[in-house]
Amino acid sequence: MRKILTFPRNGSAAVSAVVRSSRLALIGASLAVTFCLASAARAQTLAQQLAPTTMSLQDGPVTNAFAQSVTGGGSDSQQRTSAAGALTAGVDNAAYSVLSDTSSVQQASYRRLGRGVEYVPAANNPCNPGCDVSYYFNYEALFLRRENDERFSLSRNSFMPDFDYEFGGRYTIGNLLDCVNGWEVVYAGPFDWQRQATVTGTGTLQSQLQPLNGYTAAQISAFNSADVHSQAWRTQLQSYEFNRRWWVWDVISTMIGMRYVDYEEDYLFFSSGAAGTGLYSERLDNQLVGGQLGFDMLYPVSLRANVGVRGKAGVYANFSDRRTNLNNAGTAILNAGDSDVDVAGLFELGIFTNYHIVPSVRVTAGYEFWYLPGIATVPEQRPSLVSPASGTTVFDRDDLFLHGGSLGVQVLY
Repeated sequence: MRKILTFPRNGSAAVSAVVRSSRLALIGASLAVTFCLASAARAQTLAQQLAPTTMSLQDGPVTNAFAQSVTGGGSDSQQRTSAAGALTAGVDNAAYSVLSDTSSVQQASYRRLGRGVEYVPAANNPCNPGCDVSYYFNYEALFLRRENDERFSLSRNSFMPDFDYEFGGRYTIGNLLDCVNGWEVVYAGPFDWQRQATVTGTGTLQSQLQPLNGYTAAQISAFNSADVHSQAWRTQLQSYEFNRRWWVWDVISTMIGMRYVDYEEDYLFFSSGAAGTGLYSERLDNQLVGGQLGFDMLYPVSLRANVGVRGKAGVYANFSDRRTNLNNAGTAILNAGDSDVDVAGLFELGIFTNYHIVPSVRVTAGYEFWYLPGIATVPEQRPSLVSPASGTTVFDRDDLFLHGGSLGVQVLY
């Protein structure tokens, strides 16, 4: 009988394992139920606390039982009893379930409600602050210099000095539809570069003009063995832009737009001597119309200061026009012209910095480079070659290079 009532050692171990497993399962189930009920009660309680119709700590009486227990009123035991009652009510009445939740979250947007209607964030929500800038105005004083063609001259006895840095303005007016999208118009100019030179010598001055294809020295006699040579070369530029612009994180801006550029050159060569008076003139007009892309990138270096780089690149149709005249001792030798349409470009690259004097006013400074391929210039027309065909073809394959500094101010509104 003793042997029958005695369990084997292996059987006792198995029963102990089953008991331990059952105990752990019961403990886990109990914790899960407790956690679910506590979560439901907490959610219900918070909803009751935050509901404006049931609780107002400043403007009205407290009607939520749990809120009353927190904010005061009654003894400690009463407060604990009220809190327990509130939690019990929350557990009993909790109908919330994640699986049955049909609520949605609207994505934050800074877009206006409509033209002329400002978006006003509800209750000063810090997660949706809106946009506090609607317009911006930039003014920059540009000092650009035209490079190349330093040695161009139709007189063998003198050269004109180089083009200098010339002043022009850049005006920008922009409208932000929101903090991301906007439009702007930009005008740059007018830039006016001039160079001139005069040399005198009694019958000793010679020109660079060379007669060809039937023309002889008689057609240019007033320009050689002269007493006075005077030259003047003037170039002008102005630019108009209309751009669509986007901003990202207040440090990157991209744009696409249309641009019109007007670039003109006028050259005059005057000679006087025993053979009479000679006058040679070239007038060139380049009108560029096309599209462009651009970007601005900023790097904050302090709470008020930024440094950055900007660039633009565009492809244009160049409507070029040429007018040539040559008068020798009162006789018209050349009176010709030509027009053409070809491809041109404009590329800008600059570095700049700005500093916030106040949040709505910045001062700016920078240096930039402009490169314009496909331009008609005076030296490219080969004016030294005088023939019956001179002036009948416009050559628009020259390159124009400008560079210079800028100082400006930006106002945000």
